Amino acid sequence: MSDPLTWSPIRLGRWFGTTVRVHFLLIAFVVLRLLASVGSRDGGGRLANLGHTATWLGLLLAALALHELGHALMASRLEHDQDEVHLWPLGSLVGPSFRMRSGEQFLVALAGPLTSASAFLISAIGLALFAGAQVVWWPFGNGKPDFGAPWIGKDLAAPMSVAWTIGWFAYWNWILLLANLIPALPFDGGRVVRSMIGGALGIASRDSVGAFWGARGCSIILGVSGVFRLMKSWGTDGWTLISIAVMIEYMLYVEAQMLEEGGYLDDGVFGYDFSEGYTSLEGGAAKVRPYGESALKRWRRRRSELRRERRMAREAAEERRMDEILEKLYREGRAALSDEENRFLVRVSNRLRNRTKHT
Repeated sequence: MSDPLTWSPIRLGRWFGTTVRVHFLLIAFVVLRLLASVGSRDGGGRLANLGHTATWLGLLLAALALHELGHALMASRLEHDQDEVHLWPLGSLVGPSFRMRSGEQFLVALAGPLTSASAFLISAIGLALFAGAQVVWWPFGNGKPDFGAPWIGKDLAAPMSVAWTIGWFAYWNWILLLANLIPALPFDGGRVVRSMIGGALGIASRDSVGAFWGARGCSIILGVSGVFRLMKSWGTDGWTLISIAVMIEYMLYVEAQMLEEGGYLDDGVFGYDFSEGYTSLEGGAAKVRPYGESALKRWRRRRSELRRERRMAREAAEERRMDEILEKLYREGRAALSDEENRFLVRVSNRLRNRTKHT
């Protein structure tokens, strides 16, 4: 598994035709949070803290599953199948991957945030009406160790109570909604922006400078905000903002590498196949690829093919230029050659001589 975006060792099966896997980032997040709860002295003891943390982590997983279910149901309604979903703490890193028109891409990408928004509103309204509780709106929590617990008056809801459980579920859906509104990959907002640009302009995602620099702007804002919060000692959530900025920058780095090498954004890496533009996906036939080949391996294979094609084209052009120079040399003599032609003749001759030595 050489592609970091697909380091997902746990397979949860197929949900509505979609293979769901757990990425190592989500595993690391769960493990670190559980270890931190054991070492914490807040609350009713280590075992109680461990139980509370395990419960709200389970609620996070439920919110993630509901979010991705929204994508899957919309794709199924549009009669498209997803390949894989790789869950991390803020959604899916890879996928959903399918070939469809820009309008359909927009609907499927938007379905996840809308599902999270609906779950949040239903939970928040239900808490307010039946328990008199106020959910946490501030994305960095309520300022307490039990940071996602709702307020009942001036106090937090009792741990493990019904209001506490619903409040945490609402909080995680709110976080997923806010995070996936970020207009940068790997978030749904980035896929929405790319589908809108493709639908409006009829261009491939790789040709959209606005999408690239919009994501870069988001990473800068998030990174600076995280550093500012750390400098002001406003909790450790500044590291969360910095981590999100790093993730966005990593996605941009992979994208830039592809574009530099003449490749394109593959559906397995960023969620959609933009290689032929959005409007060309209507009648395209599915590509046959080796089973189990990761997105990074597919990209490397295509990059190797592109390099070979460029090398062959360059060698053919050099051969034609060499024939022209040799003809001029035979016809007019060495003195008629320009400095550039002499350098070209020496350079190509040396390369051909070196190639002959190594064969």
